[in-house]
Amino acid sequence: MADQQQNDLPTQYPDISQHWSFSSERYAGGDNLLTAIARGWAIDPQVVLRRHWFAGMRCIEIYHFTIRRADVVADMAVLGNPYVTRFLTSHPYELVEADAAAV
Repeated sequence: MADQQQNDLPTQYPDISQHWSFSSERYAGGDNLLTAIARGWAIDPQVVLRRHWFAGMRCIEIYHFTIRRADVVADMAVLGNPYVTRFLTSHPYELVEADAAAV
């Protein structure tokens, strides 16, 4: 089911194509995640959420997606935003807080 929903995303957003390289970029955006799916990368079912607090008042959410294609495995750290939140709620991924999982 998740594969079918992932395959439908490029038809919903056909004009998005944003390259990302795990070897040179620390963080990715939701557009990078969508491009990876469109280019044949598979996403592991477990997604790890890490929250980084600044001065105890401002929080940045980073979602760690393990992506795979052929024999390549990479951690795609995606900055949280409304698109990523919607993506996660509309797909059957298991969201795990960083305290409960090793990243």
